[in-house]
Amino acid sequence: MSDVEVLKWALEEISRGNRVALITIIGKEGSGPRDVGALMAVSSTGSKCGTIGGGEVESILVREALSAIREKKPRRVKIALRPENVPEDAIRTSMMCGGVIEAFINVLTPKPRLILIGAGHVGKPLGDLASMLGFRVVVLDKNPQLASKERYPYAESVITGDIVESLSKLEFTDSDVAVIAYGEVESDYQALKYLVTRGFKGHIWALCSRRRAQWMLERLIAEGVDIESIKSRVHMPAGLDIGSETPAEIAVSIVAEIICEMRGCEKPVKSLSLI
Repeated sequence: MSDVEVLKWALEEISRGNRVALITIIGKEGSGPRDVGALMAVSSTGSKCGTIGGGEVESILVREALSAIREKKPRRVKIALRPENVPEDAIRTSMMCGGVIEAFINVLTPKPRLILIGAGHVGKPLGDLASMLGFRVVVLDKNPQLASKERYPYAESVITGDIVESLSKLEFTDSDVAVIAYGEVESDYQALKYLVTRGFKGHIWALCSRRRAQWMLERLIAEGVDIESIKSRVHMPAGLDIGSETPAEIAVSIVAEIICEMRGCEKPVKSLSLI
């Protein structure tokens, strides 16, 4: 398979919202299955395209690629194609080629996708801000007057109808985040329950009061949801405490927290001011 075909495959995976690791051989000493420049791609789904030579060395590189995808960080990997006289910075193998190869693994991340549940007062400025910041946006609401292409011209898709039914039409990806801002108690809860029990792996923000957040947590527990498994990625009430009052200010606080989570910033968030 040619490098062009590998790159084309990688772009197709990214367009589906999946992260991709590109593995390139950047160094080779002695004998080995592939030369410098050999290229392979691995998707966050576990699928792959191209080859670095198969066998043990390829298995190691796929494992390292998936680890790099999870950490969202590139890395260099050195592999000794022999069981003895292995350099300190190299991974040992049982292969008998005798050489050493070095690979660079780069992680390609698609634009994040915001699943916006609720197209009302807060939803509109939230969607606008997210689009401005490069997010792909999907809008869900029961009301077709609120959820429309006219109000959300940048949206990848606008889905109206029952919230859970609308969510079931989506294929979730690793690049998804969700904000629940519909405003009706039962619909918000059902949306949250669907996301945490139906394979959604991204972070979830729910616009609600502390009292409602506690009620939803208790109901999830009562209905058998393992809170420990989701608490690191469910944020409710949503948003940073910036004293926001208006819908637009609330949207800013939520988008700011989403960015903070994506960038791995320290919490509590600190001012950058020197004085």
